[in-house]
Amino acid sequence: MTTTTNVKSGKGLSDGVISELATYYDVLPGHEDELRAATQRFADTLRQLPRDVNIHTGLRDSRHVIFDNGRRLMWATTFENEWDAYVDDFVQIGLDKFLDWMNHTVQGSDVEAWAVASGGVEKFTVANPDIQAQVKRTTGGLKTILQSLQSPATGYFNNLSAWTMPQIEKAQRLQEAFQQVLDDPRAAEALEHPALRPLLDMAAD
Repeated sequence: MTTTTNVKSGKGLSDGVISELATYYDVLPGHEDELRAATQRFADTLRQLPRDVNIHTGLRDSRHVIFDNGRRLMWATTFENEWDAYVDDFVQIGLDKFLDWMNHTVQGSDVEAWAVASGGVEKFTVANPDIQAQVKRTTGGLKTILQSLQSPATGYFNNLSAWTMPQIEKAQRLQEAFQQVLDDPRAAEALEHPALRPLLDMAAD
């Protein structure tokens, strides 16, 4: 069966603004414990990134699952940006962060070989001032590898697919700001204006 690709999600499915990507790897024999630790380090790296960096990449979530008695690994993410831009931006957090866990898989050697052929892993770290141009020049090969490891979802649903992370965060900031207004006794008179009734009704929910 031929799998089609599109600009928004590559080979994956989309729901609203969000697309899914799930890739599968063979764990090197005896590397399960090291892989488990490396995937936790990767999650910690994402958690510690500045919020605006993750929002810029379009990343919504990332998860690793070791299965089949420690012999297989799934890495799955969901994202908001278009496929090409997502991979380009995501890699710029540092290819070494990806290879930290990929090198415990059989397929990690393909990514390592691509990196060497593209100038070396050090060219894909945040310490390289030319990393953005480097990524634009070379990630075609990495995208091919990722798509070769990908199994597109046969069905995909996301309950927040109508909103991007910037929209969700703005709504949260607006709610917090409005709550400050509600808590200010000096605002009581102004809030009696009929034009503000929809806001007050929403705040009462």
